[in-house]
Amino acid sequence: MQYLEANRERILNPSSWRDGVRSSISLAVDYGGPPGELPGGGRIARYAVGRDYHRWLRERVFALRTRLETAGLPYGSMNGGTDAVPVLERALAVQSGIGFLAKSAMVISPTHGPWLQLAELLTGEELPPDPPAPGSCGTCTACLQACPSQAITAPFQIDARRCISYTTIEQRGFVAPELRKAQGEWLFGCDICIEVCPFTRRSARANLVGLARPPELQPHAVVQTWTLLDVLAMDEARYQSEFVGTAMRRATRAGLRRNAAIVLGNRGDDQALPALVTALKDADPTVRGHAAWAIGRIEPRHAALPQALVVEPDPRVRGEIEAAITSR
Repeated sequence: MQYLEANRERILNPSSWRDGVRSSISLAVDYGGPPGELPGGGRIARYAVGRDYHRWLRERVFALRTRLETAGLPYGSMNGGTDAVPVLERALAVQSGIGFLAKSAMVISPTHGPWLQLAELLTGEELPPDPPAPGSCGTCTACLQACPSQAITAPFQIDARRCISYTTIEQRGFVAPELRKAQGEWLFGCDICIEVCPFTRRSARANLVGLARPPELQPHAVVQTWTLLDVLAMDEARYQSEFVGTAMRRATRAGLRRNAAIVLGNRGDDQALPALVTALKDADPTVRGHAAWAIGRIEPRHAALPQALVVEPDPRVRGEIEAAITSR
């Protein structure tokens, strides 16, 4: 949450970290597709279903840079990436004519819809600006009404601290109890404000599945084979060996296991209780605390809760266990 503040000067003045920057070539890729879901439940934001976009989209950006240098732009005069340079990508995309700013604060292309991965090349060339993209949200407020955590506080205004994409990916440690139920089935990220957008029908890839999708957008092996119980029980060795090439690594192993406990609690499946009881003894207090919350959601009278309370050294986890017991 401190990234923008820490990089305020670099954002306002790109030449402070890249000499001579005058223009941005903004880029977007339609990643639309079917919902991402683990076998047996647990949802993944669509952009994270396939290969890590930080890699494949960066490769495309750098390939474009090479083509432009071959065409005559000065070698070494451009820098770019996706989520990797301190620029406001959505603001640049709007000003470049890729799309218009939606009430969800996302960018919507009038021709390709809202499933957009953004990137940019910054250059010292004075390039003529493209005209703004046509279109707007009009009177539609579907995204505001659908957000389960009320993170969209007003049109074009987001309280990122309440956004499920933030709490499941960027936030470390404990998730506020009042936001856990709102997380629902989301293990990583959230698509709700885009799913309800009428412009999703503009995506040419929204209905493409299997080999019809580009290789980088085809599901990662983790998405196809892992379950929520696998994620909850995941050790460091499996995380390092199997979560390779997926954007889900951003959440960290601890964050993914915490998220799995929350989703299992929201699902209310008592078949998950043995795994959650095991997680009550985990070395990570965040996992222990959220496992206690999940058990309380499924079976607050479970004997494992008072037993764990007797030996729990962490005051935050003790509070979670006590809250779970009194939720009966």
